[in-house]
Amino acid sequence: MLASFRTRALRGGKILQEGGRNLFVFGRGGLHRKKEGIRAFSKLWRNEPLQVTKCQHGMEHERRRVLMIYTGGTIGMTMTDRGLAPYEGYLEEQVMKMDEISGNPRVPMVDILRWDTLVDSSNMDPASWALLARQIEEYYFHYDGFVILHGTDTMAYTASALSFILENLGKPVVLTGSQIPFCEVYNDARRNLLVSAIFAGLTEIPEVSLFFDQHLFRGNRSKKVDSRGLSAFETPNFPPLATLQNNIHIRHDLVRKQPNGRLRVHPYVESNIAVLHMVPGFDDAFLQALTGSNLDGLILHLYGTGNAPSKKASFLKAISDITDGGTAVVAISQCARGAVNMEQYEVGVAMKEIGVMNGNDMTVEAACTKLGYLLTRGLSQEVFKSAVENSLRGELSTAGERDGETMMPSFFKDEDKWYNL
Repeated sequence: MLASFRTRALRGGKILQEGGRNLFVFGRGGLHRKKEGIRAFSKLWRNEPLQVTKCQHGMEHERRRVLMIYTGGTIGMTMTDRGLAPYEGYLEEQVMKMDEISGNPRVPMVDILRWDTLVDSSNMDPASWALLARQIEEYYFHYDGFVILHGTDTMAYTASALSFILENLGKPVVLTGSQIPFCEVYNDARRNLLVSAIFAGLTEIPEVSLFFDQHLFRGNRSKKVDSRGLSAFETPNFPPLATLQNNIHIRHDLVRKQPNGRLRVHPYVESNIAVLHMVPGFDDAFLQALTGSNLDGLILHLYGTGNAPSKKASFLKAISDITDGGTAVVAISQCARGAVNMEQYEVGVAMKEIGVMNGNDMTVEAACTKLGYLLTRGLSQEVFKSAVENSLRGELSTAGERDGETMMPSFFKDEDKWYNL
């Protein structure tokens, strides 16, 4: 059964237009004003002008350049009498003082674009993701890569969302942050920031990634797994793209290939989505209430390989009513590792028959942002379902990868099929 989903295509930029706000650009030539159509609550702190350095063989070349977008988070906070809080200009000044960046020709030059209103990551939303995407688009041809400084709590959601919003991304976009702020003598902020700049400026990894501690992860596979430890992120169903050892070891066999087309930004993500985490003995009355809620998307967080109560006919009836009402429903697993298999158990087959789509081994972060992204694309029902259940940006594994046969990115074989997604 193929449900009739409520999808829509959003065009233009009126949602984020606020008239001609001014973007103040701080450069060596003084203060300049630049008109900006999107919400521009940012300031650009520019490092030294592009420098020419001598290679060993005597040829001249320009140092590569990275744009660091500072959105907020622990990484740039300072201690006050009310606890940690952002302090305007502090992080920018500290970064520009780093000898590794300012005086080392082997490290990319760094410019910092700071949001005027620094955002706690718990307040990030689709409008924030759209702003980040538009800023990357605006400066795309001026920089070799991008680093996004972000709070850790929702960093995986932002990384997942940007991976879908930025179609045909051909440059590194690296998200990072820290558990301990830059102002502390002992911190993880300095290394995370520096190594992220190296990955963004000196490597050819054309995808959205997340660097933390000693690993570079695929953004839409990442998940925060520790609220206090310095190794706060993992990708449970996919190896790290790179690891810090006595040198930097990059898994080039896992990195996405360069796109065939130009960068396209699709900045709108539907937010009318809910996640239902299944618990034993839950009351079906909640599901019944959703049947008339006009919800656009529902993520079912199920047991194991996609299991749910098979003896509760009311559960399947409620899910059937929800899909019949036009809500897109996707099943993912509560297990950190492994995937949904909707053909293994009777209840899985029944859910498939009433229109529930298989989320495979996607994280909840990837499932929510992918579903929200696809709901705005105005797709036909058949294409929508296929897009949900197949890999668009490497966010889910193929059957061979799940079975451990290979970790080669075989999902690239059908990549052209989703060229416009």
